[in-house]
Amino acid sequence: MGGSRNWDYRYSWLRDSALTLYTLMTAGYYNDEAADFFHWLDRATESDPSPIPQIMYRIDGGRDLREVTLDHLAGYRGSRPVRIGNAAAKQQQIDIYGEVLRAAYLYY
Repeated sequence: MGGSRNWDYRYSWLRDSALTLYTLMTAGYYNDEAADFFHWLDRATESDPSPIPQIMYRIDGGRDLREVTLDHLAGYRGSRPVRIGNAAAKQQQIDIYGEVLRAAYLYY
């Protein structure tokens, strides 16, 4: 707390999403939670016009994850500054394809 690393985390990494889906479905939650999350994941990646999906998307499915500092806001327990976005969205992580495909295979 009070450190310089304070992010507003309203986005989802594809790898983490796929692993969460895999866990939900393995535990038997196919119908509601896993289905809704899988459809979000499908919509987010399907609406992406680029040939290679990003490694993360905003929770509204948006792709703009430019990192910005909001000095006028306080985060958890007054931590400042609040940052939105994440520059890591520009990274290339090849393993996301396998994780997403594994979750899709289990879902279908």
